[in-house]
Amino acid sequence: MTLFKIMRKILPFCCLPLLLALGACATLEPNREQPKIDLVGITKSETDTAALQFTLQIRIVNPNARPIELDGIFYELSLDELEVLSGTASNLPTIEGFSDAIVSVRSTAGLVNSMRLASRLLESDSGVLPYELRIKLGSKSRWLTPTTITKSGSLPLR
Repeated sequence: MTLFKIMRKILPFCCLPLLLALGACATLEPNREQPKIDLVGITKSETDTAALQFTLQIRIVNPNARPIELDGIFYELSLDELEVLSGTASNLPTIEGFSDAIVSVRSTAGLVNSMRLASRLLESDSGVLPYELRIKLGSKSRWLTPTTITKSGSLPLR
């Protein structure tokens, strides 16, 4: 068998994975922007337990035309580099294209890091409290892979 005949037989099998890969790339949105997040509120939850439970209100903005079908959220809130709140949420709303939604999630504060934070605040005279909010968005949308967004800044204490 000549090299030409061999190539004619295996060429269709070599091209098939390439065509499938190109077809998969065509479904991706090239100009897709990451969703934007903002922590818009933290309130103490009314509970009968001694645990410090909070409700976080997180605003999620979809800057794209396609809706985001949220599957779940994992979040961490660190204050002065101490992880104070973390948790997960599911059963979240779909965020339509070019719109936003405020999602409420419940969390319980970790006792040890909360006490460390209180101690630091009593000893500090800086007047600001650095924070970092990290949110991982899980999506049912095939065009949006799990996305981690981090926001940081400082809060005035006076």
